[in-house]
Amino acid sequence: MIKVPELKSQYIWAVLLVVYLFTAIQPIGAPFQMSDATIKAHDVIESLPPKSIVAMGGSGVFAFDLESSAAQIAAIIQMARKGLRLVAVPLGTEAVQFEKYCIDAALVDKKFGGPWTYGVDYVVLPYLAGGSAALVSFLTSVRSQVSTDVKGTPIDQLPIMNDFRSYKDIALWTCPHRDFPIIARYVTGERGIPSIAFAQAAAYSLYAVYMMIYPDKIWMTNGFLGGAQYEDLEGISGLGHAAIDSYAIISAVVIAFIVLGNIRLLSTLGDEKEEVKEEKV
Repeated sequence: MIKVPELKSQYIWAVLLVVYLFTAIQPIGAPFQMSDATIKAHDVIESLPPKSIVAMGGSGVFAFDLESSAAQIAAIIQMARKGLRLVAVPLGTEAVQFEKYCIDAALVDKKFGGPWTYGVDYVVLPYLAGGSAALVSFLTSVRSQVSTDVKGTPIDQLPIMNDFRSYKDIALWTCPHRDFPIIARYVTGERGIPSIAFAQAAAYSLYAVYMMIYPDKIWMTNGFLGGAQYEDLEGISGLGHAAIDSYAIISAVVIAFIVLGNIRLLSTLGDEKEEVKEEKV
């Protein structure tokens, strides 16, 4: 019988840690299934004409939520490639930093070698206090809610804001936040603006029903898997691929350890039986 050395827990955890770090830093391209919902979301942005304004906004973020940002970052890269414009509309205090993080992580600004210029191609607005009431007022008249961007620059000095005055100027709304129902109701349901939710896996299972309520207006991506799918459609590798690779490879390693553990157990039992026979003789 095959002899398997003792599998100490500290060795197992050390191997898992090494595998996790390696796949997170250098994804190797573990296979995954593509989602029709992700393809449709990508196609919607792909179909928008240049200079179209996309709003990114919502509330509800767990720190810098890597799960929901994976697809949003890939979508921002796509927007920049398509020559679209982006307005970040934070509806929560934490959303200001998160939405800026998504834009910075996409490396689309000219200071990172990208095609976008701040104030011309994209802008980050300050936190809009007031929840759904503030959102409705903002959609009716942007200037009724904001007079400067998050840096304090008057919006009249930002070229992009000259073309953004109400919901009628929004071609698409994207939401990488937990509180998607407020967007589904007031942005899509009442004003007919198409929206994409770059959702966490838990939120996806909860809010996927909106895709059935508004089949031609709302699309969603599913957590890290949706991020990896979106990255694949854009021909890039980012947070989504890193996470899916880690999940897939670590799962395979764990199964291998389970098999080795069982072989070790059977080997030990076999040795004990041989010892008993020798004692009887």
